[in-house]
Amino acid sequence: MSVVMLKEQGLGESVVGRERGTAVGKRLTVEEFLALCRRPEYGEKQLELDEGRLIIMPLPGELHGALCVLVIRVLLRYLESRGHGQVLSNDVGLILQREPAVVRGADVAFYREALPLSELSGGPPKRLPELVVEVLSPSDRVGAVLRKVQQYLRAGIAMVWVVDGESRNVAVYRPGREVRVLEENEVLEGEDVLPGFACVVGELFRLPGVEARTEGEKASQT
Repeated sequence: MSVVMLKEQGLGESVVGRERGTAVGKRLTVEEFLALCRRPEYGEKQLELDEGRLIIMPLPGELHGALCVLVIRVLLRYLESRGHGQVLSNDVGLILQREPAVVRGADVAFYREALPLSELSGGPPKRLPELVVEVLSPSDRVGAVLRKVQQYLRAGIAMVWVVDGESRNVAVYRPGREVRVLEENEVLEGEDVLPGFACVVGELFRLPGVEARTEGEKASQT
């Protein structure tokens, strides 16, 4: 992903047609969208809403799923060391804007303050996280990803990580700052959003035990 400057500015005309999903139908409100999500025919589909336009997203692949788990692992380790915090995943729906309506499915969302399970609703969270992590899929397009990142930041989310499994790097976005792209051997830090968090980027791309075994098998064949 190229290094760009995300500025606090209008999004301009809709680029829904360039999303990796398929935009269909009329423009919806948040309430209409949530009602649609509960209908049986949409029960197994991944849906998002971009300025009122319904987007049907393709199902993510196994690499995407594995990388999400690795991201969650390092975040859980961090929150356990701090004694507070909460991680949500599985494309949890975040209401970013009501007019025109924007609801995005975050691969991973981190909250500094945790709520007990008894207080979590069956619908979208009533609060926004401090950090959102997007894991790229092969079908993702740079323009669509940047649009989504802009929407997160404009809604008030303090930090967005975009994890690229093919290039094995992480792009870090903050409001009004230049994007930073960190390679495998560099350290990803939580800055003031996740104080004290730090991990080598390569840790997000290594399954415990699997990489070492693979390297051992390669060595034994030489």
